[in-house]
Amino acid sequence: MTISETKLKYREIKPWRDSLLIEQEQCCALCGETIDSDPVLDHCHTTGYVRGVLHRGCNALLGKLERNLAINKITPSRLKAICENLSEYTEHHHSVIHPTHKPKKTTKGRK
Repeated sequence: MTISETKLKYREIKPWRDSLLIEQEQCCALCGETIDSDPVLDHCHTTGYVRGVLHRGCNALLGKLERNLAINKITPSRLKAICENLSEYTEHHHSVIHPTHKPKKTTKGRK
C-alpha cells in the first residue's frame, strides 16, 4: 500500500458505503438505477480497491460476469458486442422449441 491508500476496517464499511451512495446520488454505479434497499460496497477482487456502490443483484451479476470473462478470455470489445446484440438475440429466430423449455402456466378464466 502507498501512503495515499487507506484500507477500510470492517466497522467502516457501512459509513463509507452510505457516504459513497450519497455521492452517487442514490444510484447504482453499474446500472444507474436508484438503489432503494440493500446497497453493496463493490470492490475489485484482484486489487481490493473499492469501485462503487451497487444493487446486491448487480454486484452478484458483476462477480459472475468477471469470473466468466476471465475463464473464457472474453475481451471488453467482445463483451460490448454481446451486450449490443443481446436484445436482438433473445428474440426467437427459429420455429423449434428446446425440449427443456417449460411454458409459463396461464390462469384459466382470467382476462
